[in-house]
Amino acid sequence: MGRNKVKRLKKLPISAISTANQSTISAPSSADLPASTAIPRADRRAKRSVVSRKVTQSTISRFHVLLKRQAYLKRRLTSDSNADESAVLIKEELAAIDQDIDALGGLDAYQIASTLGQSNERGGDSSKVLVRWLEEIGLKREANSQGHRLRMLEIGALVPTNYAASSRWIENTPIDLHSQHPDILEEDFFKRTLPNSNEEAFDIVSCSLVLNFVSTPAERGKMLELIHKQLKNESSNAFLFMVLPLPCLTNSRYVSLASFNELMSVVGFTLEKEQWKLGGKVGYWLWRKCASEQDSSGKWRRKAILEDGPRRNNFAVILP
Repeated sequence: MGRNKVKRLKKLPISAISTANQSTISAPSSADLPASTAIPRADRRAKRSVVSRKVTQSTISRFHVLLKRQAYLKRRLTSDSNADESAVLIKEELAAIDQDIDALGGLDAYQIASTLGQSNERGGDSSKVLVRWLEEIGLKREANSQGHRLRMLEIGALVPTNYAASSRWIENTPIDLHSQHPDILEEDFFKRTLPNSNEEAFDIVSCSLVLNFVSTPAERGKMLELIHKQLKNESSNAFLFMVLPLPCLTNSRYVSLASFNELMSVVGFTLEKEQWKLGGKVGYWLWRKCASEQDSSGKWRRKAILEDGPRRNNFAVILP
């Protein structure tokens, strides 16, 4: 007689073995799956990061659209040319915009989304670029050798610690219109008192992703002029650090990279450093304060189309 063949049982994962208290077989966990099936933890984190980044950017973009429309309607409402019927429609749309802003969580939600957008996981904040540039042009070495700190005004600060690592040579004053931290001064830059002396003025003003958020071209021009007045005189090394969405200068009907340089010369700035790439989303610029130029032609006190097209934006800056 031949030997009876013993049928081998296929081994099951531990999680699939029923216990005395279980009558059904539980599904295998991701740890029990083959390596080709289980999703690596790093990949799961990366996917969550991508999703969060898209949600964050979507929230910020939506706020920008709503607030820009809100500012436009408020200007129309205060003009004398609107009939009563038109004013009613404008008020109705403003009320709808307020509801949309509240539905997004209000301005607090915008600030939180913006803060998340500059987290280290997202590549850090623009302060790293500024600190590197200040080191390259020798301001860090100069401040350390003279035993003083550079006075800086950070407009639109989201967190108070952007320059904490450089606090030995940078004395930062962070301000924001809607402060989300007790160490950030809640202040409207347009209403900030001008310095009475060169000692009260700043060596550096940081304006990162703020100018594009100002509602009108004239107010943007006014902001640049006020920044010029907040900085120390031309005999000192005084700088404006600016960050803008690159399409503001590369895809606008009214502004180009070249024309913006001309405008800044009129305000009183010469370009020291820049960092951007074609097709990029953001550009960085460092401007050195100099004497303002005369705009005798009035070229920068009105909007003029440089390049037109259906896909171009309406970003513009005019001097008041």
